[in-house]
Amino acid sequence: MMHYRLIKENDIKSIFLLGKSYFALKSEYSWDRSVNSIKKYIKKSFGLGMVCCDKTGIVGFVLVEKNYSSQKPNVARLTYIFVDKKYRHQHIASVLLDSASEKLKCLGKTDLITDVYTKNITSLDFFESNEFQIKEKRVILSRKIK
Repeated sequence: MMHYRLIKENDIKSIFLLGKSYFALKSEYSWDRSVNSIKKYIKKSFGLGMVCCDKTGIVGFVLVEKNYSSQKPNVARLTYIFVDKKYRHQHIASVLLDSASEKLKCLGKTDLITDVYTKNITSLDFFESNEFQIKEKRVILSRKIK
């Protein structure tokens, strides 16, 4: 049986180890995957983190920044959602997403945004099946400074 709850300080290492091999696989510009960056989600002023646990421990998590932008105070940003491969296709990520959304709604948030790589079809399908809509199409460009 699965249990969903807010993250606690002693969950940080487990969350890091669970997602470690998947954090920022393809891009040098991806999310900071350090233990310290995950700790920020415990601070109520910064974020919201939830986990899904079974008898063995944490099998999935979601991390949300409560304040996406000072110009858009009602918008929160989903930074990361992850479920262990062995537990996928059991709606765990959807329940984590819905649970986080309920908490955000109580905080007066009206929108939840996220970023997904265009080649990540699995993530795009997941978010679209959970009522996310593509709002803008853009490409991030970079160059080395000479």
